[in-house]
Parts: sequence; structure tokens; C-alpha cells
Amino acid sequence: MIKIRKLIKNLIFFILGIVAAGILAFFFMTVFVNSSNTVEIPYLIGEDKKVAVSSLEELNLIPNVVGNGEKVLYTDPEPGTKVKEGHHVIVQLREMNTLKIPDLIGIPSGVAQQFLSEYNITFEIRNQLTYKPEDNDVVLNMSPTPGNNYNGEKVILYIGEYEGSNQ
Repeated sequence: MIKIRKLIKNLIFFILGIVAAGILAFFFMTVFVNSSNTVEIPYLIGEDKKVAVSSLEELNLIPNVVGNGEKVLYTDPEPGTKVKEGHHVIVQLREMNTLKIPDLIGIPSGVAQQFLSEYNITFEIRNQLTYKPEDNDVVLNMSPTPGNNYNGEKVILYIGEYEGSNQ
């Protein structure tokens, strides 16, 4: 009988300890999360790599540079998004040779359009039916093909349109 009481007493203390630890952890996480200042992601599309990295570091953000090149294609989160200081920001770079068609296949259509506009490349959008939801609103193909010389002609972007979407 004494062993059962001791076991129940220890079990109650164990459960109270777990609850107290949970409450304490919740308190510290709430204080930590709310103590950080929020900043807005700056518009960096088309900027040089060094300018983009230093701009993010000045805002106490952590830039994660992805890709080759010296110009910013896009950032994730998007420009204008409010995040906490210390947040990681993906900086996607692309080599943009003014004489070559950029490879935008697999990129969200909005980003591709913004990129072409930044470099004053005329383009046309054509929808292409897709059966994969992950291909919705993504550049599936383009003409002329990436890597070809750019002679001022209109670039045609074939954007995936998932047959189940309401676009």
C-alpha cells in the first residue's frame, strides 16, 4: 500500500513538472518572438549581388544567396513582406547576359514577367494546359529557347494552367 502511494505521489510530481516546464517554455518563446523588431524586405530585383547582400545585412536579415550571376532575379520572401529581424532571405541570382535569352523555365510566371520587364525585354504570355497542380502559373517553356542570342524579338512564355484551377 505504501509503495502504491509513493508511486502515485511521484507520478503526480512528474506530471506537474511536465506542465510547469511547458508553461515556462511557452513563456520564454513568447517573450523571445515578441521581442524581435519587424522589418520590410526591400525591393532588390535587378540589383547587384553585393548591394543586395549589404542591404539585407543592414536590416539585420540573413541573406542566403542561391544561383550564379551578379544580378538579383527575385527574393523569398517577396519585397514588401514584413519579417522579424534575423529572418533568412533567399536571394536568387541569375547571370543576365544582355545578348542571351535568360532561362526562366520552372520560375513562377510573375517573377519571370517582372524579370523580363526589368531588362526591357518584350514578352507575350500564352497559357498551356497542364495536368499537374505544381505546374500551375509556372513557366513551362519559352520561345526563343534559353541561351539563344537576343536580337530584340518578343519572348513568348508558355505558362502552365492547371485544368482544375479557376484562372
